[in-house]
Amino acid sequence: MKIINGENLSIDDVCDVAYKNEQIQLPEEKQFWETLEKSRKFLEDYIATGVPTYGVTTDFGDSCHNQISVDKAGELQRVICTYHGIGLGRKFDHETARAVVLARLNGNIKGGHSAIRPELAKMMVTLLNKDIVPVIPELGSVGASGDLTPLSYLAAVIMGQRQVYYKGKIVPTIDAFNAEKIKPLPIEAKEGLAIMNGTSVMTAVACLAYKKAERLAKISDFLSAVTSEITRGKDTPFVAKVSEIKNHKGQCESASYIYDIIKDSKRVFKYEDFLQSQIQKLDGKSFVAQQNKIQDRYSIRCAPQITGVYRDTLHFAKKLITEELNSANDNPLVDIEAGRLYNTGNFYGGHICAACDYLRTALANIADLSDKQAEVIIDGKFNGLTENLIPVTPPEHPRAGLRLGFKAAQITISAIRGEIATYCFPVSLTSAPTEALNQDKVSMGTISARKLAEQIELLFLQYATHILAAMQAVDLAGIDDFAPFTKKVHSEIRKLSAFVEDDRELDSDAEKVAVWLKTTELFE
Repeated sequence: MKIINGENLSIDDVCDVAYKNEQIQLPEEKQFWETLEKSRKFLEDYIATGVPTYGVTTDFGDSCHNQISVDKAGELQRVICTYHGIGLGRKFDHETARAVVLARLNGNIKGGHSAIRPELAKMMVTLLNKDIVPVIPELGSVGASGDLTPLSYLAAVIMGQRQVYYKGKIVPTIDAFNAEKIKPLPIEAKEGLAIMNGTSVMTAVACLAYKKAERLAKISDFLSAVTSEITRGKDTPFVAKVSEIKNHKGQCESASYIYDIIKDSKRVFKYEDFLQSQIQKLDGKSFVAQQNKIQDRYSIRCAPQITGVYRDTLHFAKKLITEELNSANDNPLVDIEAGRLYNTGNFYGGHICAACDYLRTALANIADLSDKQAEVIIDGKFNGLTENLIPVTPPEHPRAGLRLGFKAAQITISAIRGEIATYCFPVSLTSAPTEALNQDKVSMGTISARKLAEQIELLFLQYATHILAAMQAVDLAGIDDFAPFTKKVHSEIRKLSAFVEDDRELDSDAEKVAVWLKTTELFE
């Protein structure tokens, strides 16, 4: 049971509630409830004076010059919910919808700044604990003023309208409410805006994407380790001291992860041993063209520097996402301590957009690294094994000339890498004025987060194909000399995909491996 208080929600918490249906509750402390009640009363007293209050006793956006009487304030909130019911395209899945409700609840109860009624906070708790969550279209948000259109689907559900995910199906909200004996809650003054005028959709999507992106760092480092093993690389690039004198935390983490794998491999040279072997081959001669190069190619030697950038970008992104998750991000906001109401721009999703923009570029770089490493282990000119990782096939063998192995797999890896690169344009730069030039600079944060989630799914498919090729190489080289961790991965992959003796379709194999990569404890 997670306590939600608006202050310390983590990305892991969001994932637990989204994927594990973990139950939540609001704090029991008297002060928490008093804060919600005081902020609500402040708002009601404030608008009762007749002072124009944006979005409460005025219309919205560029229409904010239109003032209404206090008695129309509740109906106005229901109006904003209704006319924003124009979300289009694919629907966010059930898990993402749960994350959205949680993120919105957390933002709306922070410090009482949103001035919602306690009943509204309790309603959102009920939706999550009963697992009745809105069906939300993906298209319709420019990320400022927040996620107005997609969050209108949450506001509508609270009132018993539109559709929800319930017991594995999409059903009318009122049917789910009736089944669980829940009464719709009419939203009142400011509450529609409090729910809708925030960054909770982009933040929820970013949270779930981040967790998957975190896993990809470890998979990338494993692929670097096994590539070093397959190609008989050196341990030097992964020695801790090398990265320590470079100073970057992410590089140190990456190098350490790789070294922990290869240190027990009999296929990776200890650098000093390698040098001694080369001296022996010189045998008093003034010149010898050694078969083994003294340094590995960049896709192996610079792997910690490349994946290290990705890891450091993850650290940066985590900070931005977590801070946004625990922010009050609607408009207007109430400050009961100062006795003030603020018209703000906290709904602007620039930090989420930046986090996702940066991550997509860093992710494309580790995808490119994978593409280069896959070429090294598949191409017979470099792998020290066979052409296209086919089984050893003598000329007299009946299948000689009829085995092409992983030739097409390498093309697929490159194709996906190319598509991943198309996601790198900074979405933050696509801001376009909307809503009669009132929203003349917008964040596009929701689009950026969605693009990150899509890009991550592509990389799982690329890595799945890469791992299939790597495990084929492990079999060809002889598994006995590989690191214990590599052997564990090999054992799991062979449960999903057999060694490729004669050519066969590998699409279903790769898809199964992609699913495994998302869930296996080996990369926790």
